[in-house]
Amino acid sequence: MNEEQLATTAKALAHPARVRIVRLLAAQNECRGHDVFAGLPLAQSTISQHLRVLKDAGVILSHAIGTSMVYCLNKPVLEEFVNALGEIASDAATCDPGQGESR
Repeated sequence: MNEEQLATTAKALAHPARVRIVRLLAAQNECRGHDVFAGLPLAQSTISQHLRVLKDAGVILSHAIGTSMVYCLNKPVLEEFVNALGEIASDAATCDPGQGESR
């Protein structure tokens, strides 16, 4: 995952409501939109906006069934994200907060 994709995914996941949506979708193979709306204490328009951000980032996928939208996680994107963060963490130098300037 390149830096731009990593940043886009991180930004999409950087909101508590979107993290809740991801957790909700992780618990099942697919989830109809009305189930997502029922699972969160937010306005439908707000949830729709959060779903759009996640979809634009590639974190979730959607398709229509009749008049309903069905959502699911794009697991390979999440796995790439986790792997990219793991590489950063494993390559990171250890910080010694006792040395240098304090914050």
